[in-house]
Amino acid sequence: MKCILIFLTFFTASFLFSQDTLKFDGDSLVEFAKKQLGVTYKFGTSNPGKSFDCSGFVQYIYRSFGVVSPRSSSAYLNLGKQVELNQCKKGDCLVFTGTNSSVRSPGHVGIVIENLEGQIKFIHCSSSRNHYGVVISSLNESYSKRLLQVRSVYD
Repeated sequence: MKCILIFLTFFTASFLFSQDTLKFDGDSLVEFAKKQLGVTYKFGTSNPGKSFDCSGFVQYIYRSFGVVSPRSSSAYLNLGKQVELNQCKKGDCLVFTGTNSSVRSPGHVGIVIENLEGQIKFIHCSSSRNHYGVVISSLNESYSKRLLQVRSVYD
């Protein structure tokens, strides 16, 4: 019986994870994410109101809206569906390289909060000394060279 329960749990999780998109309101997701502004960065954590790392923050926000999302930034390349940068909308996931942009593998994630005529802002949990913890940044600052993909998780 225990084996069947474990199988069903993994089957359900894999089905949900493989869904292309869900339906929810990007404005609500962004407002919810903003409630964590100022929460400190701490590697390997996902403690609302206390500390996050980048993927812990994004996972917490998405899971709060029913999106089964991964815990590591590298796995976000498989979430939802890829969209073009100019088509990104509130709630979409931005997948970045780590701090070394010449290494083109995932190392950081954030969530789009605004796309006004190509001026994209996103919320994320940063380990940078210049903007530490959950902050809002502009993609056009130092992050544009690090962008790998935009992933849409909802319609």
